[in-house]
Amino acid sequence: MKGRIIALCAAGMMLGSAGAQADTVDIATLKCADLAELSAEDLAFVITWIDGYLGGRAEDTRFDTDRASNNIDAAVAACKQDDQQSVLSVIKDAEQQNSN
Repeated sequence: MKGRIIALCAAGMMLGSAGAQADTVDIATLKCADLAELSAEDLAFVITWIDGYLGGRAEDTRFDTDRASNNIDAAVAACKQDDQQSVLSVIKDAEQQNSN
């Protein structure tokens, strides 16, 4: 799983910089259902952005692939239950559950 996250993020960063887009996404309004419409590159950016955002809010400068993997797994499970939930909210909830 670690390798998959790192590869997904790296590919997204490399591909995204090669073909910069003018699209703007408000992560706060992004719903689980919206993830199905994202390309792999955009999904990698969203995951990386959310991890960085939450780390910044917590003043945590570490990138922990195990934590990120656990958070993603928990968020996917929550999204499967209700695809109208906010992606940011389900990942925040997963982060809180996994930190306890």
